[in-house]
Amino acid sequence: MWRRLYLAADSATHKIICADLSLRRTTDAQALPDLINQTHRKIREATADGAYDARYGHDALLRKKSGHLFRHKAGCHIGRTKVP
Repeated sequence: MWRRLYLAADSATHKIICADLSLRRTTDAQALPDLINQTHRKIREATADGAYDARYGHDALLRKKSGHLFRHKAGCHIGRTKVP
């Protein structure tokens, strides 16, 4: 059975802070909230490719009080939510 391993790393230390193993049919966008919810750290910004740019990820980041989700490849801004 095919599975995907998702990793989140601290951009300053490059250490892996959480990991998630999903089934083959889980999309990248669907996997992002579970990955985000594993950490108790404050997330200042998230960097990912366009596959993660979906409402799932934006909502999960909003719940974590993060204000940014940026596309990695082009470095362009793909979404922003205001944090109260």
